[in-house]
Amino acid sequence: MIRTGRACALLAAALGAIVIAGCGYPGEPLPPALKRPVRIVDLTAFERGSKLLIHFTIPALTTEGLPVKGTEPLDVRIGPVPAGHFDMNAWARSAERIPENDIHRNPPLADIEIDAAPFYGRSVIVAARALSPKGRDAGWSNVLHFRVVPALPKPAAVEWKNAPDAVQLTWHAAAPSFRVFRRLAGQSDWTLLGVVNKPEYLDAAIEYGRTYDYQLQSIEKVDDDQFAESEPAQLESVKPLDTFPPAVPSGLTAVPGTKSIELVWNRNTDKDFAAYRVYRDGKLLAKSIVTLAYSDRDVKPGQTYSYQISAVDRAGNESPKSEPVSAALP
Repeated sequence: MIRTGRACALLAAALGAIVIAGCGYPGEPLPPALKRPVRIVDLTAFERGSKLLIHFTIPALTTEGLPVKGTEPLDVRIGPVPAGHFDMNAWARSAERIPENDIHRNPPLADIEIDAAPFYGRSVIVAARALSPKGRDAGWSNVLHFRVVPALPKPAAVEWKNAPDAVQLTWHAAAPSFRVFRRLAGQSDWTLLGVVNKPEYLDAAIEYGRTYDYQLQSIEKVDDDQFAESEPAQLESVKPLDTFPPAVPSGLTAVPGTKSIELVWNRNTDKDFAAYRVYRDGKLLAKSIVTLAYSDRDVKPGQTYSYQISAVDRAGNESPKSEPVSAALP
């Protein structure tokens, strides 16, 4: 009986160990997820015309790496730059919160457009944060600081005209500077050509035969790397025409040979140059010459000949004739 009782006890202990070994140990209980959206890091804000435009990416994850569910509140604020030491929390308490109805969600982006007039002549700060359903957040976004100026005038009376190998743009607007953009007609992307301080621009990077659109904006620097800008003015379907002759060839020299008169001259540097024409005694002697020399073999000894040359571009425009030079065979 003693042996039987001891065997039963040992068997029970072994079975208990097996049961315990077969159960998963849950460990320490996890705290509930706070569901705080991650911090906004790409906030941008600038002034265009009479509006302030604010953009940022709406957080898609929480700080625990979980997807944000639903439309979580967005807290976007704008307020004046305080005097003295800047305290983010103190600024936020006094700053104006932009109503949710003014925040347009176009996932993954948030777009905001508000009236700039109440802030004219003031330096402001803009910041944003995303909130959890219980109002928790992971901190304020990158903070933007700039001066708001009265709305800049949109360039008006925009005109263009042909210029030698270029398009000449002019317009009217009282502003410190202007941006000039261009694109090929039918395309969507604009290329910034330059920034000028006068209402005029010479676009010398055109190609004849192509059609361009232009866009102009008045701008004013309001911070180290921040500009206010006007609404853009657009000029469409600009097709420059080459109506300008190339430069007059230079350096024409006539040298008598044994049975010919040899002509040489300097190279023409016009970018649309096509060929030279040679004139003798005012009449066309040769055309479509692409070298810098010509040999006139139809000459008689003792007779003096007068020569001129001109340059022709790819559009068929001909330059004035060069100064005449004379030569005669012995």
